Amino acid sequence: MGLFDKIIKPKWKHKDHKVRLEAVKKLDDQNKLSEVAINDSEADIRLAAVERIRNDLILSDIIKKSSDENVCLAAVERINDDVLLGEIVKDDTMGIISKKAVESITDGGVLAEIAINDESEYNRLKTVERMNDLVLLSDIAQNDANAGIRREAVKGIEDQDLLASIAQRDKSAGVRLEAVRGLSNENVLADVAKYDRNEKVRLEALRKVHDETLLIDIAKNAEDYLIRLKTVEGIDDEDALIDVVEGDEDSWVRLEAVKGIEKQDFLSEIAKFDDDTLVREEALKGVSDENLLADISKDAEDSWIRLEAVKGIQNRELLEDIALYAMDSWVRIEAIKGVSDEGILVEIINTDKDAWVRREALKGIDNEIILEDVAQNDKNYYVRWDAVKRINDEIILESIAKKDENFNVRFEAVKKIENDDLLAEISKEAEDSWVRQDAVCGISDEDTLADVVKNDKDPWVRLEALKGINDDDLISDVAQNDKNYYVRMEAVKRIDDEELLSEIAQNDSHSWVRREAANRISDSETRQDLESELDEKDLLDVKNNALYKKVTDYTISEFEREEYIEEIVDEKILRILARDKNLYELRVKVIERIHNQEFLKDLYYDTSEGHVRRSIVNNITDKEFLRFIYANDPDIGISIQAFTLLGEEF
Repeated sequence: MGLFDKIIKPKWKHKDHKVRLEAVKKLDDQNKLSEVAINDSEADIRLAAVERIRNDLILSDIIKKSSDENVCLAAVERINDDVLLGEIVKDDTMGIISKKAVESITDGGVLAEIAINDESEYNRLKTVERMNDLVLLSDIAQNDANAGIRREAVKGIEDQDLLASIAQRDKSAGVRLEAVRGLSNENVLADVAKYDRNEKVRLEALRKVHDETLLIDIAKNAEDYLIRLKTVEGIDDEDALIDVVEGDEDSWVRLEAVKGIEKQDFLSEIAKFDDDTLVREEALKGVSDENLLADISKDAEDSWIRLEAVKGIQNRELLEDIALYAMDSWVRIEAIKGVSDEGILVEIINTDKDAWVRREALKGIDNEIILEDVAQNDKNYYVRWDAVKRINDEIILESIAKKDENFNVRFEAVKKIENDDLLAEISKEAEDSWVRQDAVCGISDEDTLADVVKNDKDPWVRLEALKGINDDDLISDVAQNDKNYYVRMEAVKRIDDEELLSEIAQNDSHSWVRREAANRISDSETRQDLESELDEKDLLDVKNNALYKKVTDYTISEFEREEYIEEIVDEKILRILARDKNLYELRVKVIERIHNQEFLKDLYYDTSEGHVRRSIVNNITDKEFLRFIYANDPDIGISIQAFTLLGEEF
């Protein structure tokens, strides 16, 4: 080197980064480029130098000397010599460099060396992926310590014996699975399907078995129920399927096997006696022989199966036999739906002990003589009731209405009678007041109704009869003289004679009747005078009431008085107690039992005590009044209470 060269540095060594980069891009000297690739301070310049190097040995040397991973990777990509790449793989300490080198090697010998001796599992795996040496692949598939590498090696093996050995012996399920995928020997595949420890391996092996003999063997002997189940899906041999149904402990396997069986006798037995409901139901679906269905309906252990079997029978004689003799009443009922022979139906009605069976048989009877006999003589009132609904003979209905021991039957009979004379007889002679009352509802003859009003012992019957009376004299007489205040009050509602109303308002023994009479008087002055008198009389009546006296007896405990309040049903008494300030807290209990909204509103205005007003507010249902309370009550607690009761309706 001359003195000038020592003074003036070449551009590829220039201090300026850009100058050096441009110089390197034009530099061809391989050794100088190697120096730049190893020693330059800038990564992009080092990489630019590598891109200009064409000598594999120099590139290999850079990989050995450079500490820059990216430079080494770039150098590996430019090496074409597989031997050098193999050496790089062997000597690499970074790991990533050897991985890159392995991906570039194509020489079989170099790949084999790496596959056998390299410590890196990744490198061995990558070489195996591109290896064609069947001998070496076989060795690796059997001996490599890594299951993933063995599995990759198996992909390239075609030797059926070796694949069978691997499929049956390798410790890894993944390796065995790969071997199964390459196997074509169905005998080996069948063994794997039966005995392999891994479900995926077993299923894959089974997928490749098509020989029915082998499938039958698997279906009978495989330990895994899922394998047996999947196997059964591919079997057509009915005898084999029957063996499975008879021998397999798993209900799902039996269920699948039953689907392929058509043998009627066998399906019948399964429908009757299999341990599993679903299997029995599936077997029953396949039975079309009606004689067998009849046997199932009688003998099957499962009541549901017995019932379903009957639904499949159309044969009239079989249905009649079942309807008469089957042990299960629900089965008999189902069979009766298909019976049209009236003689058989009558026999069932006369002999069957189950009322619901007799009711079903009765639906097919149109003969009124038979219906009348049932209505009068059957022991079960439901059966008699059904029969009565279909009888038109009013003489028979009258007899039933008077004599049947069950109210519902009597009542049903009365409803069907339209003849006034018969209804009149019933209204007089029937022991049951409800029957008499119902008879009265159908009577239009006023003389008969008048007789009932005057003579019937039951007030509700008299009340019903009164509704059909237009005779003012009789109505007036009832209003003054009937023993029951409800009846008198109903009569008062139909009186216009104000003199009579005034007399009743002053003299009737019951306050409700007196009030009703007073309310009907049109003259306001007279009505007000009467109501004032009634108020005084009511107050006196209340104060003489035994429960009122107990509640206002302050010598006994509050707990006892509270119990007496619970016994009061007359709201008139409750209203007077609600205004009694001496009751203190007990007033709340009283107010809880009052429903009249107008009274509660008046009491709210008249009461200053907060606890009483809170109780009143709880009983108010008028939304407008609750809004008024919310807006105006001086007690913030009561205001919030009203707001809460309004809820979303506020």
